[in-house]
Amino acid sequence: MKKDVLKIKTIWLPVIAGILSSMALCVNVAFEADKSFKDMFVQEVNGIGITGLVVFIAVMFLYLKSWKLFLERSKFITHLLAFILSVFMMIGLSYSKLGNWDFIFGNARQFVIACVFFIGFFILFDVCISLLYGADITKIKEKLSYKPKHMPALISNHYFLFAFGVIAVCWLPYLIFNLPGSVPYDGYRQLNMFFGIEDISNHHPWVLTEFYGLLMTIGRKISDNFGVFLVVIVSYIAQAVCYAKVCEKIRSWSAPFLFNALTLAFFAILPAFGSYAQALMKDGLFSALFALFFVYYIDLCIAYIRKKDIGDARKKFIALFVIELLVCLTRNNGIYMVIPADILLLFFTVKKKKIFAVLLTVCVAVSFTVIEKPVASALGVKDGSPKEMLSIPFQQTARYLKEYPNDVTEEEKDAINEVLSYDTIAEKYIPERSDPVKDTYRSSCSRSDLVNYVKAWFSMFLRHPGVYFEATFHNTFGYYYPFYNCKALGAFQYYIQGEPLAKGNLDIHFVVPDNTRKIVSRYSELWTKVPGAAQIMNPGTYTWMMLICIGYLCYKKKIKGNLALLAPFLNILVCIVSPVNGYLRYALPLMACAPMIIYWCLCYKNRTKHKSKKLAEDNDKNTDDTRLIGQ
Repeated sequence: MKKDVLKIKTIWLPVIAGILSSMALCVNVAFEADKSFKDMFVQEVNGIGITGLVVFIAVMFLYLKSWKLFLERSKFITHLLAFILSVFMMIGLSYSKLGNWDFIFGNARQFVIACVFFIGFFILFDVCISLLYGADITKIKEKLSYKPKHMPALISNHYFLFAFGVIAVCWLPYLIFNLPGSVPYDGYRQLNMFFGIEDISNHHPWVLTEFYGLLMTIGRKISDNFGVFLVVIVSYIAQAVCYAKVCEKIRSWSAPFLFNALTLAFFAILPAFGSYAQALMKDGLFSALFALFFVYYIDLCIAYIRKKDIGDARKKFIALFVIELLVCLTRNNGIYMVIPADILLLFFTVKKKKIFAVLLTVCVAVSFTVIEKPVASALGVKDGSPKEMLSIPFQQTARYLKEYPNDVTEEEKDAINEVLSYDTIAEKYIPERSDPVKDTYRSSCSRSDLVNYVKAWFSMFLRHPGVYFEATFHNTFGYYYPFYNCKALGAFQYYIQGEPLAKGNLDIHFVVPDNTRKIVSRYSELWTKVPGAAQIMNPGTYTWMMLICIGYLCYKKKIKGNLALLAPFLNILVCIVSPVNGYLRYALPLMACAPMIIYWCLCYKNRTKHKSKKLAEDNDKNTDDTRLIGQ
């Protein structure tokens, strides 16, 4: 009897699980709404669909080889994470293929298919995550501990300059092929605001608008094109400096050579960074500054957990204050990411240094408020529109009117019409981009009008809640589904904005012929199409990375370490409420923080109190099993 039970656990269960997971993988690749689950699976494994057959064999081999190990290593956190990622897979497949949730709730038959799909992916993720979390990190450490036999002293002693040079040179093609630099919609609006073509507001960070305008004014002494180039080259250098400093800091943490090399290659080679370095817009600079803020933030946390003296704490907190203020002044939502992170910094500073963390939080909040309120008001800067915060409810309302146009009361209709153009939003509704609906926002509406709109919005939700969920999923799934490229807008900004926004007497144009210039844009687009490379460029991948790192710290019972990851995690939430689904430039700050997140996840260890100084010294000499590298 015991042998039969053991046989079921070790042979038949992994076989059944392997079949379910293989079916889920095949359906994810070959999904067609008019085919049954069985037909799609057979099509993929019948020899014609050779990819599916290979996947089937690989999954079966993995399960049969490691099932016992999986049972030993799996925990509640691996089950929870597998559940979450499987839900993301279902939502992503359904909306990327069908534009609704009919893959899950289309009919009874489809619901059964979705359940099989979910179970298959749940098992696959649970097995993979359990094996990953339970892996012997000392072996990983040995593989990463490779060092070149001869590291030139010039590079070793001047690593910041070396990293800066590599990054700046690797980015040069993006700049040269797009001289004087791309001027996308948002960047052109900032120039319009500075030169009085439209009223200046803090819809775009007004301090950055003034800075861009000042550089543009200086450059225009020669030509408008040179003005654009001056803005772009200053931003280009600043971004390269930030990422080079990130590389230098990670190296100072005694990270392995291969980790340092991969980090440098990540910033230098990925089109996500080089392409935005040549564009006159806030996103590239903001992401670089955000990465710089986060690496200084983690630097303080690492000093705390390793019980190291952080040196002159005053200087380090002043540096962090300056960087954080720049983060806040280059994108309006930056304040919502750095202030909560600063509050949690109290958990990673010794008692004598906590006053610095408190002062940092207060000084950043007060300085930003003063600049954005009294100073901005005195200079005639108008407040941004509240519509920027309402993408989700506006999209929900538009989808509701599209699907249930006759189920709206006169009172609700009037309340909506006071805020949005009731007669046009259903036609303007684009599921993955809220801007067309937001553009119907009536700037003259009052606070009471917004309150009435919220009441109408809520009453409609009670009648058809499913529409609201569908609208939200359709406008956000790209941020948590790694197998989808943004379709609403292009990932890269290789263009100069034209009419009707391009008003005034600015003469801005590319100096390189279009056919030649497209070489870089085609190269960048290639990264979004090649399997593997496409996932590196997709925002959803970095959400998964963040969740896996959070889960790893929980798995190792080092939950406190997750507090240090709040800032990049909040960037995910900012993306969720953003107006465009799966948009690369909104997720760029999270991508830029990826190396620090991974390193922190591997190096973090609980800081414990010891009864004696001798015991503390002995403990410092021993490396924790989750620490990536020693001194």
